[in-house]
Amino acid sequence: MESAAKSTSPVHPMRLVTVRTGLTPDLLRAWEKRYGAVRPVRSPGGQRLYSDADIERLSLLARVVESGRAIGQIAKLSLDELQEIVEHDARALDPVPAGVMAAESWEPIQAEALAAVHRFDPAALESTLRGAALRLGMDDVLDGVIGPLLLTIGTRWHAGLLGPAHEHVATDVVRRTLTWMMEKGAPLPTAPTLIAGTLAGQTHELGAMLAAAAAASQGWRVVYLGANLPATEIAVVANHTGATAVALSLVHPADDPAIDVALRELRSALPKGTAILAGGTAAASYAQALAEVDAVRFTSIRQLRAWLRQAPHAR
Repeated sequence: MESAAKSTSPVHPMRLVTVRTGLTPDLLRAWEKRYGAVRPVRSPGGQRLYSDADIERLSLLARVVESGRAIGQIAKLSLDELQEIVEHDARALDPVPAGVMAAESWEPIQAEALAAVHRFDPAALESTLRGAALRLGMDDVLDGVIGPLLLTIGTRWHAGLLGPAHEHVATDVVRRTLTWMMEKGAPLPTAPTLIAGTLAGQTHELGAMLAAAAAASQGWRVVYLGANLPATEIAVVANHTGATAVALSLVHPADDPAIDVALRELRSALPKGTAILAGGTAAASYAQALAEVDAVRFTSIRQLRAWLRQAPHAR
């Protein structure tokens, strides 16, 4: 049963709720209006007021959404049910499953790859990445080498420690390696389909390629569309292939109002059962628009992989 110790007296203003839960005011209003996640009362002056129980519920909802579930699927669940999901996800993601190498075990491979970037040696970089994937598995290499490598290169580039040419060499090799990983997939005829790409105006495609490679390694049939496509074109492919999910990468820009419109267009053009998945460094900036279209937002490839394994049509 839900705890009776929590106050049900609505005394907390929205600004306190946003601080404690991490939800923005706009997203909080959307969850209330569209999904009835909580039902605040109004003060005599018209201010929304929330109880301790409301804050606990919103905090759990935020954690479950962050782990890869759509708010529309969980908004009506009880506190006990939400807590059970949180605990289940924690067990699924931490500790790292057996067979996944410890972080320190990746350091020599990461260092070897980064050294190849520094000396402008694409052949050595590609050999390092492919060799690690063949020896240790694609999932582990995505998590332990390629993802950290891209993050390190971006950080060093912004700090002036690597030049544009370094970034171009690395990006070209990583793109070829991820394409090779996608091609290594051998989906069954009954495998679910994932469409991966970016919306018009989003020209950075490596996030979408990471998602596509992760799906291929999980036995999904992957249709990779590349970058900078209108929502209507993505929907045509998804509908034609009967896709279970559409994965989008949102990186730059982080404040394009056209993305909000494109997301609504995509949602309206897809069957209701087709999931929209989103990740990338700018995904949080579009949180409200993503919530409005029931998109599932991810902060890591591991979270995406967990969703792919548990998706209704994944097996």
